[in-house]
Parts: sequence; structure tokens; C-alpha cells
Amino acid sequence: MDGNVGRLRRAGMIVALACALNECGCRSATMAQRRTPPDSVISVDERHSVPGLARLEPAPAADREPATATIQQIATQTVSDSLADSSATLMRLSIRQAIETALVQNPDLVALRQTEGVSAAALGVAETYPFNPYVQVQATPYQDARVGGPGTTAHYVLVMQQIQLAHQQQHREEAAGAALNGVRWNLLQAELLNIAQTQRLYFAAVYQQGLRDLARVIADNNAQLLTILERQLAAGAATAADVAMVRMDARSTRRQMQLAEANLQTALLDLRRHLGLSPDTEIVLGEEAFRWEWTATTKEHLTALSATRPDVMAAQADMDAARANTNLACAARTPDLQIGPYYATNEGGTNFLGFRAQMDLPVVNNGMPLVRQREAELNQRAMTWQQLQLRAGLEALAAADRYERARRLWAEPNERDAADLPIELQRLEEHFKAGEVDVLRVLQARTSLIQNRRADLDVLNELLQAATAVTAATGVPLESLTTTK
Repeated sequence: MDGNVGRLRRAGMIVALACALNECGCRSATMAQRRTPPDSVISVDERHSVPGLARLEPAPAADREPATATIQQIATQTVSDSLADSSATLMRLSIRQAIETALVQNPDLVALRQTEGVSAAALGVAETYPFNPYVQVQATPYQDARVGGPGTTAHYVLVMQQIQLAHQQQHREEAAGAALNGVRWNLLQAELLNIAQTQRLYFAAVYQQGLRDLARVIADNNAQLLTILERQLAAGAATAADVAMVRMDARSTRRQMQLAEANLQTALLDLRRHLGLSPDTEIVLGEEAFRWEWTATTKEHLTALSATRPDVMAAQADMDAARANTNLACAARTPDLQIGPYYATNEGGTNFLGFRAQMDLPVVNNGMPLVRQREAELNQRAMTWQQLQLRAGLEALAAADRYERARRLWAEPNERDAADLPIELQRLEEHFKAGEVDVLRVLQARTSLIQNRRADLDVLNELLQAATAVTAATGVPLESLTTTK
């Protein structure tokens, strides 16, 4: 009985020693300094407070890069501000409200944000030590030739723990942290492209609305002119040829107005689809684009901002992950050590207490093929990052050049009053009503006015699209390029 109690005590000592060894293995040189790689990008939930969406684990926010800060400057309002009308199907939408709505409700963006939770969970997996201790017990209650006394059974208890000696845990954490940063940078790039696409669609709708309004004014004026000529024809003050010419012109302009209305509805439909709105939602566009003053920029400044563009930073994060995987492959060349206490009793009643260790011999596979593969992947990611930096700089230069040309063209003095006819044309129409000027002079003057207004709309559309290109290439928000008159 005392022998059994002693064996139980010794077995308990072995288990306690194994637990201590396991603790040491989990807190080896790598584990003792376990850390989460610093996050250079804030999480999605900290960027957007979206009601009804599942909250992800918040990550510590570090200093934001310039491109990130500009995106955060745009995404500061809520979607509820865009509903300025009491009707459920009428939305008065400014460009800023359209951007906010797209950032919150765009279906592709909402689905893409869920990838951050997967990467955050993968980081948690990397931070967990992958090996558990294992215990092995063997007992032989029947022996052919028993030497010991009654109750003596040959048995042994072995507890082993696998310990990594080359800091593999640190490299796994660095790789997972870099992958998480890459996902967050890619999310920021998706948000930046979403902002640029929102501006592009919104300004396209503004342009089509301007063309529709211009076509409507032209059609109304031609209808009015046709009415006047028909009255003059009845009074014998106009010719039938003039009436026929104006009637064809009125029919043509009315058709153009219908086409312009169809183009506007198509542009609004594309905008609603991008914003995640119902096709039945009626959108009333703002007119702030006609009141903006545009500021000058420098190519050097925009090129410097392009170096911190989210896709460039995502490529750098991919390179960091590849470097961590290369270090992990190099560390894997050092075999893991399996060690633990060993207790045994033979059939003669002799007790044994000691340690057992086990290690692979890197004879057939020394790990170099995997190291060479990881090094090739690292070189590929580094080249991708360098070329992406070069492309981002070229795109920033092209966007800056396009913006400056459009801005200077828009800044030239010109008649941009789209609400009232110029005074000269009004006087000319008064002379026509008095019978002092023929209809050809009026049509010629109106054609010149139409061309001038159409050119103004084209210049404004080019400037708006150029500003959108600057936002997409550098992350500079629209507010940094404009001031309200």
C-alpha cells in the first residue's frame, strides 16, 4: 500500500514537472517577448460607426499616413444627414453626402470589410503557441517471470513538450500582423476608389443635368419663337419658309431635350446603384459645383502624397509579410526539440526517473528549398512594391497636369449664367418682336449662346473629372481643392 502511495506521489511530481516544462516551452526566448506587430492602419469599425453591423475586435491605432488621414477627413458624417426631405423617396444629395452614403451602403465595400475579421482571427491563431504537451502511459500487469513482490506492475509515464528553438513564434506573429495591415490598407484603397467613383458618377449626373436644363431652355425658347412667328404669319408679317424652318428647329430641340432627359436618368440610375439606393429613390442633386473656387496645386506635393497611397502601403505590407515568411523558413531549418520527464517501474520493482529528449536530424531535407522559395517570393513582392511606387508617382503627375489645365481653362473670364439669356440676346429678341430683325439673326445668336454654354459645361465637367482623378491618384479630398464662393 505504501509502495502504491509512493508511486502516486512520484507520478504527481512528474506531472507537475511536465507542466512547469510546458510553461517554459511556451515562454521560451520567442514566447517571453510575444508581441502583436504594431498596426499602422486602424480597423474598419473605428473608421465607420455603422449601426447594425457586427463589431469586430478593435485594433490599436497608430499614427496615420497622409493618404489615410485624407480618407478619414472625408468619412466623418453619417448617412442620415443626406435625408433633408421628409419624404421617404426623395433625397437631396450633396457630393459630401453622396460620398458618405457610398462608404456606408455600397454593397461591394460592405462585403469587403468582412475580410478584416478573418485576418484579425488569423493573427490570433499566430499568437497562439501551436504545440500542446502530450503524455504517454504504458503498463504491463502480466509478466511471464515476476521478480518483484505481489502488486508490482511494470509501467512508465512519459510527458513530452515540443519546443521551437529559433524564434518561429515571433516570425509567425510578424507575418500575420503584416497580412492584417495589408488587408486594412487594401480596405482603405477600396474606400478611396469608392470615393473617386462616387465623385465620378455624381459629377457625371451633374453634367447631364446641366445638358438637360440647357436643352430645356433651348426647346422652350424655340417653342416661344415658333408661336411668335405663327402669329406674325397670320398677320402677314412673316414668311411661311421662316415658320417652317423654326418649326423643324423646335421639333429637333424638343427631341434633344428628351434625349438629354434620358441620359440624365441613366446617370442617376448608375449613381443610385453605386450608393446602394433603391431605383425608386428620387435624387435631387446639389448645385455647389457651380459655386466652387478651385485652388492651385503643385506636382511635387501630389507626387509626395502618392508615395503613401493605400495600395502602395498595402504592397509594402505584403513585402513585410514575405520577409517574415522568409525568416520563418530560415528558422524552420533548426529542428524542434521534444523534451520531458520520464518515470518508470520495471517488473522487479526498480524505479526510474529522468528526462527524454528527441530531435529530428536534417539529413534528407535541410529546409533550403523552402528558404529559396520564400526568398523568391520576397524579391517578387519587393519588385511589385517598387513598380507600384513608380506607377503611383506617374499617375499623380498625370492627374496634376490634367487638373491644372482644366483649372486654368475654367478660370478664364466667360459668360456662365445658365439661368437668364444675355442682355444682347434679349435686346435682339425684342427687336425681332418689333419686326426690326429677321429670324435668322435670332437663330444665329441663339446658336452662339448654346455653343458657349455647352462649352462651359464641358469645361466644368472636365475640371470635376480631373479633380476626381487627383483624389484617386493621391488621396487628396475634394475639399482640399475647392472653396465656396
